[in-house]
Amino acid sequence: MYVIGIDIGTTNVKVCLFQLPDFELVDLYRFSTPTKWDNNDSEFEMEKIWNGVKKGLHFLSNKIDNPAELKSISIASAAQSIVLLDEQDQIIEPTITWFDPRSKSEAELINNIVGQQSLYAITGIVSHSNHSLTKLLWIKNKFPERYAKLKKWTCLSGFLAFKLSGKYATDVSLASRTLLLDLSSQKWSAEMIEYFDLNTQTFPQIVESGASLSVISKTIASEIGLNPSITIAIAGHDHMAGSICTNLAVDNELLNSTGTTEGLLLLKNKPFLNSEFQEYAISNGLYVKDNLFSLYGSMPTAGHSLNWFTKNFLASFAELAELSNTIYQDYQKNSKELIKNLLLFIPHLRGSGPPYRDSSSRGLLYGLQDNTDNKSMLFAVLAGLCFELRTLKDAYTEFTDQPIRSMKVIGPATLNPLWLQLKADILNCEILSYKTDEAVARGAGILAAIKQGYIDKLPVNSYDRYLPSQENKNLFNEYYQQIYIPLSKIKREFDLIKFSDS
Repeated sequence: MYVIGIDIGTTNVKVCLFQLPDFELVDLYRFSTPTKWDNNDSEFEMEKIWNGVKKGLHFLSNKIDNPAELKSISIASAAQSIVLLDEQDQIIEPTITWFDPRSKSEAELINNIVGQQSLYAITGIVSHSNHSLTKLLWIKNKFPERYAKLKKWTCLSGFLAFKLSGKYATDVSLASRTLLLDLSSQKWSAEMIEYFDLNTQTFPQIVESGASLSVISKTIASEIGLNPSITIAIAGHDHMAGSICTNLAVDNELLNSTGTTEGLLLLKNKPFLNSEFQEYAISNGLYVKDNLFSLYGSMPTAGHSLNWFTKNFLASFAELAELSNTIYQDYQKNSKELIKNLLLFIPHLRGSGPPYRDSSSRGLLYGLQDNTDNKSMLFAVLAGLCFELRTLKDAYTEFTDQPIRSMKVIGPATLNPLWLQLKADILNCEILSYKTDEAVARGAGILAAIKQGYIDKLPVNSYDRYLPSQENKNLFNEYYQQIYIPLSKIKREFDLIKFSDS
């Protein structure tokens, strides 16, 4: 048997064919996520994404001798962005990217109308321009004539599920990232709908992550060359779907999902809706299986910081990999010298995430001298990403009063031993690196297979282990306490004065 997992990412879209029961990657179709840019404004081009996915499905259908052996197509995506459709099921533009900051005023409006504490008590998240409701209100305010034509809205993966099945839906994990879900009842919030005069008829159905939404439409099956009995499923938030590959434990294991952004996921049996978590903008949500809740925080830049560094200072990503390996060898031989001369990099190239979330925050590179080279700068970028992640990990452990045993890593960081060892040394915990081909798409496929009864247990995945060095841990902790935290505090105060209205 086979399943297809789709990963609609911020940077790339991947359509992947996996063979059961081990979910070996048979083949994939990959393309850059079509995105329009106008200065800081950015929009996903959903028709181009859909056409690319259709090409990918057609490509992969030719890899299977017996079409009946393909059982399900399961879709995961970046969260928060929503697609609006009119009565003719045509897209109402724009489909604003999740990281686009243009709806900051709407985010402030939501706080003013609902109240920060009440909002967090209902939704488990704080108001921010990233979230779906702010995008919906922005379109309602800026283009009332377009909004008046709204029939349905849904999330990115829900849009593809609609194109494949004709059903409007979103899964629980993506619904909990919209600012419109009542986390306690796990239903659309009547209070939020009333506050903002929204039409419940335009809301998608909330479905179980990975469960069969419908079979594929006969028209699309015929067009692509697929069996009409294939089921369509929404696997949900990409970081959550990717975690399935690691069999993440509750309470004492973290998932570190790396990509354009970097997420830190902790699974709990209950939500944390108190003021400490609200103050630090840590998002509660619904997980994709086992009726669990999630605590989740993301850094707007991770892979994006490395892309920025490569674009401006190196010739290629191959040079980035080579330079990382060179530094890793030096780090194994003489880590003390590298840490002693470490530049400070605060990776706020697209603002900052929790626990000090601020879309106006700016990045900082401190300590440059006339002999500073690319090696020193890359080491600083990777260390800075780890320090930023530590602030979030420390908030989790402090406010849940639960020690973290290990951190499981998926995504591009698994290909960079230097980055992984720095995570172990700076965050002071065991790092388990899952070199899983296309973890998000694979997790989406596994989730659909287990929810729909094609397998009865999660497949076993191998990993590499990185342990913290006592000496390096102490040196980095001293740096963190004496340099990173004080300068971060000063920078936050300066950002507030200089950039708060930008």
